[in-house]
Amino acid sequence: MRQKEITDLLRAHGMRVTPQRVWVYGYLCEHPEHPSAERVYSALSNKGMNITRATVYNVLQALSEGGLIAELKTEGRHTRYDARLPLHGHFTCSKCGRVYDFAVEKLDVSGLDGFETLLKNVYFSGVCNKCNNK
Repeated sequence: MRQKEITDLLRAHGMRVTPQRVWVYGYLCEHPEHPSAERVYSALSNKGMNITRATVYNVLQALSEGGLIAELKTEGRHTRYDARLPLHGHFTCSKCGRVYDFAVEKLDVSGLDGFETLLKNVYFSGVCNKCNNK
């Protein structure tokens, strides 16, 4: 996603545009492997961008609260982040820790009449095919 598109998206969500928000969101869009905050910080710092760990955490929180990214909480691991928001599922490999996306065609749920759904999360864990075939 280009910088102008990110800037427009941030403004459309009522967010103040800062270089750090553009960098973090851009990184998440370009790296769909569901990076942790530490991974985002390390990658941006290594590119020579002037950003602190605290700023990365604050930006991720703001983007999440603004509805631009999703937080993934996996078993015993760091929170990971996803800029892909359309409904899809996540599979976390318990051996290598990689998070895989998978399509969710239809999500039928019953027993929530009258509830207001704010988040839909489809999550599986186990051993991925790469680790299973080693």
